[in-house]
Amino acid sequence: MRRSFILLCLLCSGRLLFAQAQNPVIFADVPDLSMIRVGDTYYMSSTTMHMSPGLPLMKSKDLINWHLVGYAYDRLGEVDELNLNNGKSTYGRGSWASSLRYHKGTYYVTTFAQTTGKTYIYSTQNIEKGPWKEVSFKPAYHDHSLFFDDDGRVYMIYGGGKLKLIELSSDLSGVKPGTTEQVIIENASTPSGTEGGLPAEGSQLFKVNGKYYLFNITWPKGSMRTVVIHRADKITGPWEGKVCLHDLGVAQGGLIDTPDGTGMPICSGILVA
Repeated sequence: MRRSFILLCLLCSGRLLFAQAQNPVIFADVPDLSMIRVGDTYYMSSTTMHMSPGLPLMKSKDLINWHLVGYAYDRLGEVDELNLNNGKSTYGRGSWASSLRYHKGTYYVTTFAQTTGKTYIYSTQNIEKGPWKEVSFKPAYHDHSLFFDDDGRVYMIYGGGKLKLIELSSDLSGVKPGTTEQVIIENASTPSGTEGGLPAEGSQLFKVNGKYYLFNITWPKGSMRTVVIHRADKITGPWEGKVCLHDLGVAQGGLIDTPDGTGMPICSGILVA
């Protein structure tokens, strides 16, 4: 049996410390996590693929004890594959990696679906009670990261291996008219090797002290899962990349901070049992 779990570690004063809990923090299927903190409360989204309701949202006060508060959507779409009509199905597909953000009093959680060929943006003022507003548009931007920059512009970084940047309209209704996608990293897997395997995907973008940090997960051929981090002074690059974590079970994740300013890398993992 294959189970996903959350792996949590603390980065403090240059030393790696473990929280006062044993990993896995959640012994359940919680893949492709995205996490934010609002005040003293942490929220996390995950992947449900073909299942509905979809895009689960969880809450914690200490990053250790989590409980489910709701879902972003009841139904992803009205297509035969999701409704199991006419002999069709979409097992293992549906919606994949989400991106959870909080901006100017509104919560946003985004995802994409190969099944429908669309990108989805859900928004609400109350993440625990809703209601959620849905906006969708084509194409499906693979494993994207939603990002609100300091100058008011909104972006998505997406792709596998070759990572691309697209700017959204200010109301997040779709791609900003008159703009085109641009490649910002030709091969994000390079820091972990170029011998094939799973290309760098699962983008999660953050801005810390004026610098951009982009997290990706890759799996070099014949090796282990690897978290690669790229850093840049501008969102368009140039980007420099290094290997951050190299482990059999690690998967995509990013950064979270505590109210006292302590920074933490967070990631999901795989437990094989």
